[in-house]
Amino acid sequence: MDSHVRDNTEKHRFERQIHDGSLAAAYYRLENGRYVFFDVEVPEFASQGIGAALVQGVFNTLRERGEKAVIKCSFMQSFLQAHPEYHDVVDTAP
Repeated sequence: MDSHVRDNTEKHRFERQIHDGSLAAAYYRLENGRYVFFDVEVPEFASQGIGAALVQGVFNTLRERGEKAVIKCSFMQSFLQAHPEYHDVVDTAP
């Protein structure tokens, strides 16, 4: 598992601590054994690469677990376009 990313199963989100104590988070719901991501929140730090680091950590964690993601979040879709090496983690089946 990515050491900077934590799966907070109670809040249905992957979290990455930001240096000031706040969190970046990727929110999901579980459907048919897949993680359906619908939102990424990165407070005030959008231009510092925190969101990209969060998403990369999420995909690395899912890959290590052998799990799949369904992407409904535009930020994560943009990340995937720039990083096709993570397409194996994404389930495109309906």
